[in-house]
This record gives sequence, C-alpha cells and structure tokens, in this order.
Amino acid sequence: MTKALEIASRYFINELRPDTLKLQKLLYFAQGISFCMHDEELFSEQFEAWVHGPVVPVVYHKYKSYGYNPIDITYCLDGMTDVQKEILEQVKDTYGKYDGKYLENLTHAQDPWIYARSGLDPDGRTDKVIPKEIIADYFIGLMFQPKLEEWA
Repeated sequence: MTKALEIASRYFINELRPDTLKLQKLLYFAQGISFCMHDEELFSEQFEAWVHGPVVPVVYHKYKSYGYNPIDITYCLDGMTDVQKEILEQVKDTYGKYDGKYLENLTHAQDPWIYARSGLDPDGRTDKVIPKEIIADYFIGLMFQPKLEEWA
C-alpha cells in the first residue's frame, strides 16, 4: 500500500507546488476519489479532523516548516501505477486550481469532517480520526453526480 507521504512527494508537490494546507486537502480528495472510482483506499494513513480540515499528521510534520509558502522540492515520480496516476490527475484537474483556504472551506461543508468534529469546539484541537468508511461512503454517494468538477 502506498503511503500518503509518497503520494504527496511523488505527485502533488511536483505538479502543483502547494502549501501545506492545500497539500492536505488534495490528499483528502485523492483518498475520497480513490474510494469513488475504485472502491479502495489510495493510501493507508488515517486523516485526523483538525481545525483547518482533514490532515495526515505524518505529512503535516514533514512539510510544516513551509507554512503557507509553496513546497518547492522536486521528487522522482517513478513507481506510481496507472491507477494512482489516474486518481491524482483527476484530483489535480478538479481541485488543483483552488487555494488551500477554498479547499478547507469545501471540506468543512462535507459530511466526513462534520461527523468527526461533532461535539468539538470549532477551534478545539483534536487527534480524532475521520473513519475511512465515512470518507468512502461520502465520496461513493457523490458518484451519481454527472461530473467531478461539480464537487468543487
């Protein structure tokens, strides 16, 4: 199973040079779209329901020093499968044009983040996991929409 850090390193950083906020949201959408398109997770890490949206902590800690600046690193893209590329390209094409704050607001309006933050103070810190089943159910439910662009 591919690690989220590898996906971030091998694709989104090279293709989009996102800041850390945008990177986290792109990973979230990649996981959701993987469930929707292939009925399986793209990577094994869990998302936590942090104040600014879904976060994979290991990825956050790797790149947090960049803050709101673009992550300007170049990685080797070898080793990705065609299925992984298809998912990541779909995410890039659909969500890559938006900034991190827009994507944060989008995730805040979606059921998985709302579910995981239920009962928490809006600014409260937590390490509460967003269950993969909730992410999968939500994105599979969106499958009946005519275009992925309408999710954004």
